[in-house]
Amino acid sequence: MDTNMFNKHPLLSSCVAIILMSGLPTSVFAGAAGSVLLAFQTIQSQPYAKDARLVEIKGEKGDPFPNEWSMLLADPTARGGVREIGISNGLITAERTPLRGFTEVANSPVIDSSKLLVDAPALFQAVQAEAVATRVSFHWLDYTLQVPANSLSPVWTVKLYDSLGGLVGTMGISADTGVLAVPMQLAEGVKSETDTKKVGGLVGKVSDLATQTAEKTQDTTLRIIGDLQEFLIGERTIGPGSDK
Repeated sequence: MDTNMFNKHPLLSSCVAIILMSGLPTSVFAGAAGSVLLAFQTIQSQPYAKDARLVEIKGEKGDPFPNEWSMLLADPTARGGVREIGISNGLITAERTPLRGFTEVANSPVIDSSKLLVDAPALFQAVQAEAVATRVSFHWLDYTLQVPANSLSPVWTVKLYDSLGGLVGTMGISADTGVLAVPMQLAEGVKSETDTKKVGGLVGKVSDLATQTAEKTQDTTLRIIGDLQEFLIGERTIGPGSDK
């Protein structure tokens, strides 16, 4: 990139600075369900929050994160005493009040919000670290947050699956500390990888997502700056054209 043109055109330099500080992609997982803590805050802002009690959070088929967090509440004001809310990036995407299949919800332990401190990225990092240590690979995850029997602190139960949907293993992560609560328990027939070149963890996704996002972010940034340059000074020397 020719930096001399920014000295020649101060307005272009100022506009570029604004672009670089704007909302360009900053996370390789921005399109997923987003923050678990934000989902919890969304529930707390709803009219039924004063009567409802959160007893379970689920996220299914995450690679590494699900498209939606499903929040299960024991709610005496709802039909059947149960309310199930789907939330993605802090927005409610689904809501239902099932009449069957949730008979034990009313007696389930309540998730204490003060003990829900580990958000999705840190949760996945803990899972990834344990998978690498155990030397097993996986393609997607199911997350379930509940308070175990004889405990006051919620625990994430995370199930790891292969590309065909076969269970690889199960582990537990503390929701208030992020430490391993239940070590990896491999499914029957699953063995740790012995190939030293394979270190386990989420197969391909993390590095691929990071690389693709970096490339897309760079192309998008250069294209925007090039469009602005062409508008201001009548020529384009930065980035791909708008037809690419």
